[in-house]
Amino acid sequence: MIDALRAARADIARHLATADPDRVATGRAAELVELFAEIERLGAAGKVVYAARAARSTTWRDDGARSAAEWMAGKTRTSLGDAVATLEAAEALASLPATAAALRSGALSAPQVKAITTAAAAHPDAEAELVEAAANSTLRGLKERCAAVAARVGSARAENDRYKAIKASRYVRHWADPDGAFRLDARLTPDAGARLVGALGAEADARFAAARRSGERESPVAYAADALVDLVTGAASGPKGQAGSSGARATVSIRVDAAALRRGFTQRGETCEIPGIGPVPVAVATRELSDAFVKLLATDGVDVLSVCHVGRSVPAHVQSALEERDRRCVVPGCERAGGLENHHWDVPYAECGTSTLAGLARVCSWHHDLITYDGFTLGGGPGRWEWHAAPGEALFDSS
Repeated sequence: MIDALRAARADIARHLATADPDRVATGRAAELVELFAEIERLGAAGKVVYAARAARSTTWRDDGARSAAEWMAGKTRTSLGDAVATLEAAEALASLPATAAALRSGALSAPQVKAITTAAAAHPDAEAELVEAAANSTLRGLKERCAAVAARVGSARAENDRYKAIKASRYVRHWADPDGAFRLDARLTPDAGARLVGALGAEADARFAAARRSGERESPVAYAADALVDLVTGAASGPKGQAGSSGARATVSIRVDAAALRRGFTQRGETCEIPGIGPVPVAVATRELSDAFVKLLATDGVDVLSVCHVGRSVPAHVQSALEERDRRCVVPGCERAGGLENHHWDVPYAECGTSTLAGLARVCSWHHDLITYDGFTLGGGPGRWEWHAAPGEALFDSS
């Protein structure tokens, strides 16, 4: 077997060594591209198929590598992260027969396999659905489907725990390229990412409009880079919440199935997502995102049942009275006065659809997180607030 593969590799190498694309008809060149793509997929399949077994050998130790992943990264000339993903995919294939069969046939690329195994390992009932999606959609479409599958966790608690794990692992990192360019990488929760993308887009659009008036032309990503710097450093020309000279506010749209909104979490076939960003817990959809203008679309299949502009849910006169009444976080023992957020403490906004002063309270973002994601509750009412722990949790000093 190895001799046959080596012979095939030698034949391909000899072809490429003497290849002259200019002497090949364009249609023939297109056929060759498709053929090499198939060969590439088969090569990637071979790596995955044998990766787990290779990791159990002593070869990587004999070669002086510190781990099987490091050895594989060196042999495949890829990053350590890619090598780790390949090994994880190889282990997952043992319990995913449909994915393994599609991989061995050359129907799946390496990125497709990694996306499917990551989602289907925890949701094997969705494997066939994802393999079919790989055959009929782009890689981006497949990743979106995988993200939706991974978000199916079966309860509000599990949904919120998944969100909290992402939040706990958030980061911003930077480094310098060899040519001296500054590079940036970030990991954020989907709703935080949506606010960031919305603000960047609005500011970049304002810059594009100004540049067009002056006759200048640069790429959209260049305007986005300038927008990021100015927004972070405070140099953007518009007031907070606005974008440069345009005066436009960033909008975050959340699409959620009405049944999931009422239940408090999604089930199979239901959606709660920020379009273009990804799935979010239903708890995020029912909580006001304080730094953005939020549009909540409750749907039933393809029909939009209602549209709630969360940023406008509290009338201005009610908001003013609320800010006067609740100058600090109302949770007993908490004295935080900055960054307070509105909370529908009596009846969730998703259920009542109205905002009255008596049904609102202002809490700090930390306590709002505990209410939204950890099951803590606020009760009692204005002037007699009570803080209740979630079932199984102990109250603690919040000061």
